Amino acid sequence: MKKAKRYPFLKLQRQRFALHFDNQSSAAGLPSERDFYRWAWQAVKQHHRRADISLLLLDEEPARACNRDYRGKDYATNVLSFALDEGETMYAPALSDGLHGDLVICPQVVFKEAAEQGKTPEQHFAHLTIHGVLHLMGYDHIEDTEAEKMEALETRLLNQLAYPDPYSQDEQ
Repeated sequence: MKKAKRYPFLKLQRQRFALHFDNQSSAAGLPSERDFYRWAWQAVKQHHRRADISLLLLDEEPARACNRDYRGKDYATNVLSFALDEGETMYAPALSDGLHGDLVICPQVVFKEAAEQGKTPEQHFAHLTIHGVLHLMGYDHIEDTEAEKMEALETRLLNQLAYPDPYSQDEQ
């Protein structure tokens, strides 16, 4: 009898992408680490051979402090992105291959926005995880043309995960 070929997909995936997850939030009803991994992988997989991302969930006060200290805005925001190579020269050869960065998500803000926008928390966490990873990849939404590109990519990636267009209510 023939042996089936064994393709080590998960092993290769783990070699290409690492998500370091740290939940320091007291919020209940959060998606699992596996969910965050799946959403971040969806954004990364077609654009980078390797990625190493830290994802930190923080309550409102620590998230507010991060936003104040790093962006000069004194309020908690939904997601903050810190790309390792943003404006820096990379000296470590091991770090020059791939995407490296940190995401900070504030669950309380995400839950509040999801309720205001008529979305499920899962949909909004998925959207903001992908949104944050795209920021790490260099996408932005300051200029209208950049925002259109970023929103189109977010919509396509979320659609591939069977989530609805996060911007559909903006057009109504």
